[in-house]
Amino acid sequence: MPNQPRLAIESIAGQRPYQEDSVLAETMVDGRTLIAVADGMGGHAAGEVASALALETVTAAIAEGQPLGDAFRLANSRVHDMASEPGKQGMGTTLVAVLTDGDAFSVANVGDSRVYLISGEGIRRLTEDHSFVAEAMRRGQTEEEAMATPWRDALTRSIGTDAEVEVDVFGPFPVEADSAFLICSDGLYKTLSDEEIRDLFAKSRGARGAAQTLVSAALDNGSDDNISVAIAEYGTVPRHTAPTTLVMSAFDPDPEPNPDADEEREPSDSRDAPEEDEGTDTTVSAALEESSLVGGLPLGALAAIVLVVGALVAILYFG
Repeated sequence: MPNQPRLAIESIAGQRPYQEDSVLAETMVDGRTLIAVADGMGGHAAGEVASALALETVTAAIAEGQPLGDAFRLANSRVHDMASEPGKQGMGTTLVAVLTDGDAFSVANVGDSRVYLISGEGIRRLTEDHSFVAEAMRRGQTEEEAMATPWRDALTRSIGTDAEVEVDVFGPFPVEADSAFLICSDGLYKTLSDEEIRDLFAKSRGARGAAQTLVSAALDNGSDDNISVAIAEYGTVPRHTAPTTLVMSAFDPDPEPNPDADEEREPSDSRDAPEEDEGTDTTVSAALEESSLVGGLPLGALAAIVLVVGALVAILYFG
């Protein structure tokens, strides 16, 4: 398994007049990889400041050798201090990150942005939301009941709103071969189910294509929030491919054995697929040969006979 993943990010304001999300996916100088999403709150010029400051602080702290949890707590302190400035009162942000080091990874989370692990076995969420809805559901309420309250968008934890914050930290765990970490803000998953996220990922071409496809699908599904995705893919996550259709020639006088005939072939490009016109021509030629009035003679022989008969008729007629 390669140590360095393929990275991709995609982030749009969507239907909002401004962008409060910040997103990051980068390989650091020491070879570690950090991918993170912060979803700011507090309005224009406050939420975007909080999310950007949180990512900047975490990145610098990790580069200096601080553990992931400590980097989050430092980000909380700095955002909280800035929240006392005019025009920034009450600002804060979610913050979620995956840090990979060789073949191991760790996760940290505050708020309701998420980390998913996608592989050939499906999709698995690695984080718990720190939100009113999630807490209510953990206490036994249905999602419908939890969403039917004025607190449905409230967070129970965030970066910067309090002087201290509890950070969920997991790991280190081994990085699975042929898997991908997908980090997103709630603008993505509030309009796409986990199964839809996995299905869209599986139909995409690579990490970059997956990020773009997911963000576009969330917007098309009516997301009214900023939408952000960061992806780190290790190896190649199995993806859906259209079955290859083989067009066989009706007449192959000496077919060569094909040892790979029973193996499924994944088309690497649309040009690999047989052209429909060629298949049609082969079928027409076969039909003509089978319907020839001269007992199974090939078309070339039939044409020669017609020419000879024509010459004899001309000689007899013109004397």
